Amino acid sequence: MHFTKAFKEREDLITDLAEAGLKIPNHARALGFLTRVGYHRSGAYRYVFRELLPADQINAAMREYRAATYMTGASIDHVITLEEFDMKLARICLDGTLDFEIRLRASIAHALARLDPAAHLDRNCLDTAKCNTLIPRSQPPQTKFQAWKRTVDRAIGSAKPEEDFVAHHLAKYPSQPLPVWAVTELLSFGSLPYLFELMKSADARAVANDFGFMHPAPFGKVVRAVADLRNYCAHGSRLFNRHFKRAQSIAPRHTAGPLLDHVSTPGYSRTSTESKRLYINAAVLAFMLRSHSEPSDWPARFRDHILSFSLPLITPDGHRVVTPELDMGFPASWNTKLLWQ
Repeated sequence: MHFTKAFKEREDLITDLAEAGLKIPNHARALGFLTRVGYHRSGAYRYVFRELLPADQINAAMREYRAATYMTGASIDHVITLEEFDMKLARICLDGTLDFEIRLRASIAHALARLDPAAHLDRNCLDTAKCNTLIPRSQPPQTKFQAWKRTVDRAIGSAKPEEDFVAHHLAKYPSQPLPVWAVTELLSFGSLPYLFELMKSADARAVANDFGFMHPAPFGKVVRAVADLRNYCAHGSRLFNRHFKRAQSIAPRHTAGPLLDHVSTPGYSRTSTESKRLYINAAVLAFMLRSHSEPSDWPARFRDHILSFSLPLITPDGHRVVTPELDMGFPASWNTKLLWQ
């Protein structure tokens, strides 16, 4: 099969970058960078340093907004700085989502276990109407409860050979299902929202309250957004200028206290589609970890890393090429907000 773009060795790619106007102060460092991350991945970080196309040359359908040449002063060192900042940012955010995930597992298990050790498999302990809801376009037709039970069975089946606590329970108590506090440890983060959504309103509210949310519905949406953030981080996807797939919308009535009030009104940042940018996702995560009864140092670690960001290159119109405020949805003077104190 013929491809328009042919394979090139890294040395040739560095030559192409230099010819396009990207400075290469240290050839060995540039080669090491491309060897570590790959040319294609580096493009996500090089892109912001390319010159903007004139308005009459932009092709929105083809996502063509920038020229192949680089702006004056742009260097491979700038690209490396941005990539290293972003990768550390992903590691910090992954740590925060893991902290939240563990707390969420414990909260759900506690709320259900007080009803029955096998509450996760008992419709009487769950919301009957939600359990009986048919999943749209499922073939053959199945209810949410039926799908949930299959999720549990798959989690137990895949864990049985290697998790001693599963094998022990099945051997010693063969007539008893695995209790909910064990099942929640087996579920993937992405499966937790399915159980949460089947819980009775009062029980789901108790879980939401543990993380500063007043109502289960907005909290359930936030949990899915945190799972998305976790997946982006775990797979090494860039964060600094990402459009997240789920828009976050937080109203003052959704949460206890004023810590998220500054993101409740549209226009809180200079970034387009601010509801799908990093800041609101990180702010909500910080809020939930701060609201939990056991403290977390994650909000301070996140804040300090963002404040450490420095990329001094200036665009022809006088703006910094990349800033948290323009690219990540951060409000002006965000670090003075009560949430980050």
